[in-house]
Amino acid sequence: MSRRRPPFIEPRRPIYIGCEGASEAGYAGFLQDLIRDANLAVHLHVEELGPGTGDPLSRIEMAVLRLKRLQQKRSAPTERFALLDFDQAERDPQRAERAGRLAADNGITILWQRPCFEAMLLRHLLGKTANRPPDTPGAIKALEKEWPEYKKPMTRANLARRIDRDAVMRAASVEDELRALLRCIGML
Repeated sequence: MSRRRPPFIEPRRPIYIGCEGASEAGYAGFLQDLIRDANLAVHLHVEELGPGTGDPLSRIEMAVLRLKRLQQKRSAPTERFALLDFDQAERDPQRAERAGRLAADNGITILWQRPCFEAMLLRHLLGKTANRPPDTPGAIKALEKEWPEYKKPMTRANLARRIDRDAVMRAASVEDELRALLRCIGML
């Protein structure tokens, strides 16, 4: 009796996603669900950078530290992204500039959410891709008007109740950095 060989399973290419908070982590989890549904050989290594940090520079420093720990285990992804709110960068442009340099030095692409996650999420909705609220309170108000059930932080399951792959593609049509992430993943 001969043994059957197990089927070949293509290894999944890891991509690091550092997330400002739980909302972004939920969004990255939602992207992972889309990746699975599309049968792409990609795995998102999602880490929340919010606890213990306060601005883009401290979050990028946290991401660099965590990536170094992964490197010690020989499991640090070479493709790296961070989802960060731009309104925080505007509060201290010098620290934001340092965050950008540190990210670049460590191969991390920052996906600036202008001005915040809720504004980027708003651009996923049909007819709202051009909507550019000037600040975070305006973005939250505009999103809640279109999505009354929206509660922060949104889980991947709650996001999936309102947005889908088409919504992500809609947002990517006006968000260059999101488009770069989707290209890296293989969704574009």
